[in-house]
Amino acid sequence: MEKDRFDIDQLIANRLLGTISEEEGLFLDDWIEQSIENRRLFSEQKRLWNLFEIHQKVQKIDESKAYQTISNQLFTRKKINILVWIQRVAAILLLPVIAMSAFYLYFERSNHEQLTTVYNTVETPLGMRSSLMLPDGTKVWLNAGSKISYPVLFSDDCRKVSLSGEAYFEVKKDKKWPFMVSAKNMNILVSGTIFNCNAYPENDQIQTVLVEGEVSLVNSSATVNVTMRPGELATFSNNNHQVIKVKTDLQKYVAWKSGKLMFRDDKMNMVVEKLERWYNVEFEIQDSEIANYVYTATFIDESLDQVLKMLTLSAPIRYTISERNKLADQTFAKTKIKLYKKE
Repeated sequence: MEKDRFDIDQLIANRLLGTISEEEGLFLDDWIEQSIENRRLFSEQKRLWNLFEIHQKVQKIDESKAYQTISNQLFTRKKINILVWIQRVAAILLLPVIAMSAFYLYFERSNHEQLTTVYNTVETPLGMRSSLMLPDGTKVWLNAGSKISYPVLFSDDCRKVSLSGEAYFEVKKDKKWPFMVSAKNMNILVSGTIFNCNAYPENDQIQTVLVEGEVSLVNSSATVNVTMRPGELATFSNNNHQVIKVKTDLQKYVAWKSGKLMFRDDKMNMVVEKLERWYNVEFEIQDSEIANYVYTATFIDESLDQVLKMLTLSAPIRYTISERNKLADQTFAKTKIKLYKKE
């Protein structure tokens, strides 16, 4: 189906009017799911349409008839205080305004509650990185193999997101509106801060590095409550629920955001773990001794082949690369790289 076949505004109008065809409905649903902005636009149009319907209902109130009915009742009395009469008439004429306000406030509150329970999920596949803007203006960068979930509209109490993988946050400052990242068993509480969180599900540790501002780390059972300062690395262990804080070289942990793959005295088993996500490949260390080799290097836009050649120059290892086999579903298996100790 060609993208310019339908006018999106007209399709939305048809959906709200209930006159949309099955083909148009499928096209509109596909367009809505294509991006966060599309979902926001559709939600806003739907909200405005609901407000219009409420307004139409209120307009059906016959003000003249209501006025005449109450006037007849008032003038059947022989004596009446003119001031009281004017006040009563004014109250009658204000009824539509009061009704409209009540409808609007009810709808706004209901709409707000609904949006805070509707979640968006953004996932970055292996071998790729992405960035996005949250509803409050917070900027987020997602590393390979990472996923973040957040409500279409944050609640009034807290801006809460859930993270699986690694992300770099530039949180929109608002001391009265806390921002919280939930990653496995750890919650990171901030108001306006720049930090990086590494919480891949296959690891038993959660690493947080603070670039700017201040954060508090609180585990799910509230037995841990640690405050961080800029330049610190905090490592939380899921096994013993303890946090270790140290001063560190921030670039090692945040360079990926700028497209750099940086290693600083990292053991080879950690190096290949990052390479697997970065290039969407699979490594097999054939000699256990290799896992303890220490490696230091920085890669910027190098191909996998270039990285592997540099590895062999810096450490006594060699490698083989397997061919990618076609699977039953017609997709190809990951490239498999085996590392051996040089003889």
